[in-house]
Amino acid sequence: MVGDFFKRLTNGVVFLLAALTFFLVPIGRKTAAQHLVAIFSTPPAKEAASAFAHIARRITTEARSELDKLRNPPPPAPREPKPPTAKVRPPS
Repeated sequence: MVGDFFKRLTNGVVFLLAALTFFLVPIGRKTAAQHLVAIFSTPPAKEAASAFAHIARRITTEARSELDKLRNPPPPAPREPKPPTAKVRPPS
């Protein structure tokens, strides 16, 4: 029980230090967070995000229409009555 507490406390401290390092310690002229923002704010990255969002919207629309078809199937088409068949006797 006490071991689990110290394990969680240690994990929390390590996570806090990693987060502080990510946002505060410079790598070259920028921090890791600033580098990440610079990478994802380039025109190709924005274009890729836009294309991904467009495809995700299209897939969502198609999935919704398919689910609606499964939930609410169209009513069955009315059957046409079969015409009576005349029995023809062969000549004897």
